[in-house]
Amino acid sequence: MTYYNTNQAVGLMLSIHEINTLKQDELIFAVFRLNPSARFTPSEVDDLIPRAWPLTSTRRGISTLTKAGKLTKTSELRMGNYGKNEHVWRLNAENNR
Repeated sequence: MTYYNTNQAVGLMLSIHEINTLKQDELIFAVFRLNPSARFTPSEVDDLIPRAWPLTSTRRGISTLTKAGKLTKTSELRMGNYGKNEHVWRLNAENNR
């Protein structure tokens, strides 16, 4: 998956950040794979994963997985944790076989 190096990390720290991103994306994708017919908002995924990262990282992971063709953004909206509608994602049909 992709680590967006906005903090200009280099060397070992960059490698650590890239590894952590892989773990995050794998955990996020696992939520969808383990519930193949379910649809989730980023807040719902965030609530399901025992993690120590912010909701923005979950959103980044979902975006990265969508760009990779693993998830699909739907037109459905649900109320999120902060009182605003969020889009709902599902497992890409090709991953649901």
